[in-house]
Amino acid sequence: MLGSEKEMDEPERPLRKLAETLSRRGQTIYGRQTIVELCAKTGVSLTNTIDMGDPDTDESLQKFLVGYSKLTPAAKLTILILSKQYGVSLPEDLLGKKKGLKDRLESLQDFLPWST
Repeated sequence: MLGSEKEMDEPERPLRKLAETLSRRGQTIYGRQTIVELCAKTGVSLTNTIDMGDPDTDESLQKFLVGYSKLTPAAKLTILILSKQYGVSLPEDLLGKKKGLKDRLESLQDFLPWST
């Protein structure tokens, strides 16, 4: 799905490879139009219909990952799994704030039988 010969000559970047995998998967699951719109919104040229010229920047690819993760919970889970396989660090926007033990206990407090 690379747009130009120049991009084909460049060594494959793990972040781009992850985004391309998600793009192909997303077109099958969520529809081509959804992924084309996401690519246009984030400035990524992963589909053949959009030619942005220059190779995609890491920043635009990370925006694509964040946007893709918002499609469904399954999309976010897929990103988390594939990022481990490709060795890609994910942006903080995608990971969210990790809850500590105190935060988890407080959120469960309403459901505990001994709390009133």
